[in-house]
Amino acid sequence: MRKFLVLGSAALLAACSSNDGGSAQQGETVAAEAPAKPGAEPLKVTLPQLAYHYSLRFLLPDARLAETQEAHRALCDRLGPARCQLLSLTRDDAEGRAGSAELKLRVASADATYFTGEATRQVTAAGGRALSTNVGGDDVSKDLTDTAARIHQRELLVARLTETLRTRKGTVPELIEAERNVAAAQEELDKARAWQRELQGRVAMAEVEIHYEPLAAPASGASVGAALGEAVQGSASSFVWGMQLLLSLAIYLLPWGAVFGAGVAVATLLRRRNRAA
Repeated sequence: MRKFLVLGSAALLAACSSNDGGSAQQGETVAAEAPAKPGAEPLKVTLPQLAYHYSLRFLLPDARLAETQEAHRALCDRLGPARCQLLSLTRDDAEGRAGSAELKLRVASADATYFTGEATRQVTAAGGRALSTNVGGDDVSKDLTDTAARIHQRELLVARLTETLRTRKGTVPELIEAERNVAAAQEELDKARAWQRELQGRVAMAEVEIHYEPLAAPASGASVGAALGEAVQGSASSFVWGMQLLLSLAIYLLPWGAVFGAGVAVATLLRRRNRAA
């Protein structure tokens, strides 16, 4: 009897183990067959197309202004024409003294921050300082989108009109009108493409304007003497010019004064004769 009980218990344990394994395997199958939950798609963000403009104003010692301006131009030359282009350079030099100066450049947008930072560092090394720094950006995204759409429309129009001319479908007046329309559409297409290139160039290259103001050197004995000498010369010139003006005026008015005086004398003489009579 005990033997049968032991055999029955062993059979029951084997059946339970088989059921547990099947359940576990089924659970793994369900887990394997369950589709993976799709993740959220990344949000597509369109970056604005910005055309940057930098305006820098520096105050420099009189003797170092021209040197610093040339250093900034050399920095642009080192970047190369593909990354930096010189637009204009002006400097007022009068009587050996530096006046205000200006430098206009077109710098690659990716290099504009480096260029302006290096230019400021050179000014500081020359004993100058920054008076103002202005950075602005114009969003030309809409202009680029509108221009691209206009180009696409004009390309379709030119292709359709060109096909009409190629197949010679239509009357002679219609073909002549089509030729005129093709020429007008092609002209508009060329203008739109040129405007698109200009906008793309403004985005790729930032405009940089650098203004230089001279810081006057301390006055010395020679400079004070020269200034007093210039003042004396200016005063003497003004006095001579004033005397010349007065003499010229007297020369012009002298004949009229003589005529007027003669008239007054004749009138006085006639009045006395009338009284005596």
